[in-house]
Amino acid sequence: MRRTRSVLPALVLLSALGLAAPAAATTVFSTDFGSGIPPEFSAPGSQLDGVQGYSGLGPAGRQFGGLFLRYTSVPIFPTKLTVRNLPAHDHLSVKFLMGIIDSWDGTELMQIRVDGALLFNHWFQLATGDSSDYYPPPPGALLSKGTDLGFSGCCYYNRDRAYDLGAEPAFQDIPHTADSVVVEWTISAISGPAADQWQGGGDESWAIDGVEVDVATLNVGVGDAAPAGGRVFFAAPNPSHDGTAAVTFALGSAGPARLELVDLAGRTVTAREVGILGVGVHQVTLSAGRRLAAGVYFARLTTGRDVRTTRVAIVD
Repeated sequence: MRRTRSVLPALVLLSALGLAAPAAATTVFSTDFGSGIPPEFSAPGSQLDGVQGYSGLGPAGRQFGGLFLRYTSVPIFPTKLTVRNLPAHDHLSVKFLMGIIDSWDGTELMQIRVDGALLFNHWFQLATGDSSDYYPPPPGALLSKGTDLGFSGCCYYNRDRAYDLGAEPAFQDIPHTADSVVVEWTISAISGPAADQWQGGGDESWAIDGVEVDVATLNVGVGDAAPAGGRVFFAAPNPSHDGTAAVTFALGSAGPARLELVDLAGRTVTAREVGILGVGVHQVTLSAGRRLAAGVYFARLTTGRDVRTTRVAIVD
């Protein structure tokens, strides 16, 4: 199923304000797995399952329903989506619904990459509690928590989670010009039977549905300057246990850009000019070769008048 999404109201508003506006986003790939696993997917260890209690969760027009792609393998394999022959564009967005199912122990990391860049890296603890370091999620991302949505049918760990990661800024408006894109979902853990390992099977699994890839081109009016366009995605690891702070971010141009780490008092701990890195997704370590003191910091990316921040926690 492929379609084009209209964003004309947004274009009219931005034009009235005299701002650069993105052209209508074109959906170059989408699937709800209703007709099977598309050939664009490589999904060893996954299977199509009925969505059970996830049915109906999600935004209008992109909800869990029918079948989804559920990863149950104990050995860990990546699930990859490869979309080729993309039309000309300079930004790309990825949308999908995600289920975190059954007794995740907090030791497994759900990792999602776009063209090799790690954009999502979070643990979930559902076996003996109901928590995650993906907190607070962006508005609209968390669809359900603390509720049994199926697949286990018993026991103390019936606290599944459902997310719309189309609401996650890390996957929105990624600077991108290549004629293909690879999206990868995987688990970072040691597979095995123990509670501190990835157990897979009927014990713990994950699933995706409503997968969509959109591309767009930034339109700039006559006399307008192309906006610098920066976005802080996330810090990883977060929290950090080794006193370092690495931040993944994107730049929309090669213009001046400054990345800073500031403490809660607003003092700059370290700073780096990053505009020289150019357009694309980058990862920079902000600890400047030294061990940071335990505490809460903020990474701040400044590109022109645009300022983005993300929280960084350092623990002993």
